[in-house]
Amino acid sequence: GCGGTLARIAAAGGRVTMVIATVPDRFEVRAAEAKAGAAVLGAELILVEDGRALRLEELAMNELVARLARFVADRDPDLVITLGSREQHWDHALVNRGAVCAVRRSRCDLITFATSPALDPVGQPVGRCYADITSTIDKTLAAMACHVSQGFTPERCEGRRDIARAVGLLHGGRYAETFEPLRIAL
Repeated sequence: GCGGTLARIAAAGGRVTMVIATVPDRFEVRAAEAKAGAAVLGAELILVEDGRALRLEELAMNELVARLARFVADRDPDLVITLGSREQHWDHALVNRGAVCAVRRSRCDLITFATSPALDPVGQPVGRCYADITSTIDKTLAAMACHVSQGFTPERCEGRRDIARAVGLLHGGRYAETFEPLRIAL
């Protein structure tokens, strides 16, 4: 995930906006959980398809790209962090494709994250850059715990702490998240 990084950016005074493309079911419950999680991280939440449940697969890709591109044009972000292209959930991969297309005319930096960090063949987390989230690990776990309807039990959240600890140990910190840079302006 990237909650620890978002919380770190917010704590440093950065404006953090989380965008959810669609909520596939139980709209009221899941939207409330997302708003609570965003608040824990210090982020504003925007629901692109506000007010109703909709599976992302029901939305034409050109419509998703247009909606996300309008958001990017209106907000002019310095950085966009989106889901990775190798996600196991098809809707997550679709968000990646939509977001990458949506920022094509923007000057923002673009990085991706994996919702479930994977290991490469030699046991290294997939990702080429890392963010130390030691100062925000508790916030990211508290934000995850808001998503009860998606099975984020205390045990599952502690499992995420273990993943962040393993990534941190590999990269010189106590806890870390991993990212794949797609476009960085230096």
